[in-house]
Amino acid sequence: MKKLMCLSLCFVLCGCGAMPTAQNVEVKKVNVIEVSASSLDEIEEMASKDVEDTKEKLESERNALGEKITDFDTYTKNVDKVKAFYDQALKQTELLSIRLREYAYKYAELVMNEDASYKVKYKDLSGIYEYIYDDAAKTMYDIYDKTLKDMYDIYYDGVIKAAYDVVDYEQWYDARSDAYDDWYDARSDAYDIWYDTRSDIYDFQYDLRSEVHDHDDKRAQKKMDKFKKSILRMKEDVND
Repeated sequence: MKKLMCLSLCFVLCGCGAMPTAQNVEVKKVNVIEVSASSLDEIEEMASKDVEDTKEKLESERNALGEKITDFDTYTKNVDKVKAFYDQALKQTELLSIRLREYAYKYAELVMNEDASYKVKYKDLSGIYEYIYDDAAKTMYDIYDKTLKDMYDIYYDGVIKAAYDVVDYEQWYDARSDAYDDWYDARSDAYDIWYDTRSDIYDFQYDLRSEVHDHDDKRAQKKMDKFKKSILRMKEDVND
């Protein structure tokens, strides 16, 4: 079902009277599932493209930073920018994780609204596993395993290591130790985000398919509602 289609994300803003301020927009956004799609094909393509775009954007920012930091001196002068990149990478990874959950929810919503038999819905729901859990969310792992992993080679094992015989040992040792800690912590957090994302999506599709298999519409809707509430809570937390 991998068809190239026109992609669209619909951001729903609710308000009355005067135009909403930027702050109001942020508050309103957390109350909705921000995916507008009319077909399963579209969601599959949206999820895949979102992961690739996020990864490429972070790698572009990482590479641009690396072009400015070419030796130990420029590293120590710009270490705050390296730390800021880690923070940005984690924030974007967390936001991506929320969007992947939203894709999974919208996928399920389209399937559950189909005028089709339980057997067909059960089969169609497997697309959440195949295209979101096993394709998009699996590809998200590259942020941990490549985008952030390469920071080790660039700084810890690169420009800092190369200065071993050039700068004061204590200064060199502290800079290298701090660089390792920052890199390790960022990767650990990125891994946790990735792991939780896949686990939540897997559990959601598994539980929902079980209820559809049992022809239990009421419990299926409860699974949908519970997953949606968890997404909205995450959106509130990330915007705090």
